[in-house]
Amino acid sequence: MSAGADPQLDLAVALARELLHASGALRVSVALDSAAPAIVECERLRAIVVRDGDGNARELPHDAAGDVALPELPFMRQLPAFDVDPADGRVAGVLGGLEMLGRAVRDVAALLPGASVVAADYETSDPAVPLGIAARAGEPLVVLLGEHEFELAVDEPSA
Repeated sequence: MSAGADPQLDLAVALARELLHASGALRVSVALDSAAPAIVECERLRAIVVRDGDGNARELPHDAAGDVALPELPFMRQLPAFDVDPADGRVAGVLGGLEMLGRAVRDVAALLPGASVVAADYETSDPAVPLGIAARAGEPLVVLLGEHEFELAVDEPSA
């Protein structure tokens, strides 16, 4: 089932769902920079919500745009929850895990048109404080933890 007549929106929906499942995210949001801008919100076991440029929202089944042929996706896998201390901005986890997820979020953003932004939240040792990663192609990653915001330098893959 398609999300609509817009192939860029269909791609955004399909990529959001794939990132959610393949990386173990709690939720994924896409700010689609296209002729018909939209916000796509995808959470575990929930309908996908699409908000158009006027703020109108519609719900799609979780398997919407399931027939979209996806481009080659970056390496990603699910990781255990990150151990965090939001008071001092400390994040600990599987060696290289944060960088791998950051690369995946950034590389998915690069598969979308224009200056589209992809954001994903991941589980932590403090359920009230998810670890957020936001990216736009060609820009530094932003990591959010509670009140803290950090830039994360992750090398571009070599061609």
